[in-house]
Amino acid sequence: MKKILLFAISMLSIVAFSQKERTFNGELLYNIERINPKDSIPSKMLIYAKDSLQRVVNFSSNLGKQEMVKHLRLNKSFLLVSTTRGEYAIKTDHHQVDSSISYSYKRKLGSARIGGIKAKRAVLSIKGIDKKFEVFYYKKIDAKYGSAYPKLPGLPVKYIVATEEGIYQYTLVSIKFFSPPIDLFIIPESFQKVSIEEFIQKVSAP
Repeated sequence: MKKILLFAISMLSIVAFSQKERTFNGELLYNIERINPKDSIPSKMLIYAKDSLQRVVNFSSNLGKQEMVKHLRLNKSFLLVSTTRGEYAIKTDHHQVDSSISYSYKRKLGSARIGGIKAKRAVLSIKGIDKKFEVFYYKKIDAKYGSAYPKLPGLPVKYIVATEEGIYQYTLVSIKFFSPPIDLFIIPESFQKVSIEEFIQKVSAP
């Protein structure tokens, strides 16, 4: 159960909390494709952002829908889970999840238009993986809004995420600039805030 929850957290975009000031208000929509091992399971990630607040929604045919609410400046996030035993907001520690990730990048010449915006090119190297990966980023928005790689000089709009289940490619489909309603970033009162361990105890109890 804990492994499944950690995987859901990683698929909701592994975000390290940065303090840069290229803020973003609006909506990002990504397609997600597992490229190694290859499969055809459709997945999408929708991100709403309002300054330092985020709501991340993942849709996939095998895991269903997962939602997370984050406060980037306070380093707080909650995975929202509904069960037959109640509704829970599970506290997550992204620093702990990201502790084993080591990577570097090099800027390269070239650009591409992805999701309606012009993105710059870089090459990503990940510790433990021999292959290098091409990544495109949008320098006008901070990487913290959708990135597993906060050292990049802008928001990744086409990038990969390596997990125990495989290597996934994220590609921006669309970007919208507007101010989302604050209600999107508030955890409903019906959700009980718990740790992963507390959640497992509650749903596993006879």
